[in-house]
Amino acid sequence: MSMRQFEVVVDFGGIVVFDDQGLQAYFGSIAEGDNPYRRFTSTADGDRVVEQGIVMPIIGINDSSYRVLVRMDGDASAVPDQLIIVRDASFPLRVAGRLIIADLAVFLEWYPEEGWQRIDVPPGCYAAAVNGFRKVEHHVVVDFGFEIVLTPTDALAPMTASLRQSVQVLELPG
Repeated sequence: MSMRQFEVVVDFGGIVVFDDQGLQAYFGSIAEGDNPYRRFTSTADGDRVVEQGIVMPIIGINDSSYRVLVRMDGDASAVPDQLIIVRDASFPLRVAGRLIIADLAVFLEWYPEEGWQRIDVPPGCYAAAVNGFRKVEHHVVVDFGFEIVLTPTDALAPMTASLRQSVQVLELPG
């Protein structure tokens, strides 16, 4: 897989990367129109799907259109190091079928394929790091987004990332 770039329009405060087969299997099945988000936030299911490598959330971000770059660990980064303002690592990720990137809103109402973009990666386990970047010129944020770096692992990687770490990249430093 070479570096891929996605444009993700966020209108519900987050981006999710998930394995749709893994998510269906976790819940037994998800019916069209279901609200998995309610289960994630009102039960332990939210933490469990992250720890089991089914969902990788980038949450607590402003609604906007984000540039998201996805690359393998061995590939060069397209983001200059000095633009990276936040790093969160690592999330376990298990890819059974296909990896999807979407606005968190897709979990409010489950409609397969709607708003989904596919990340082409071979099935297997990965440790995923998230780097938030921002470029400021003349006190204006001119470029921003996230780089997701995937490192293949033999087994499911332990969760060492923090879901409480701020990954906000849009606001200017005060």
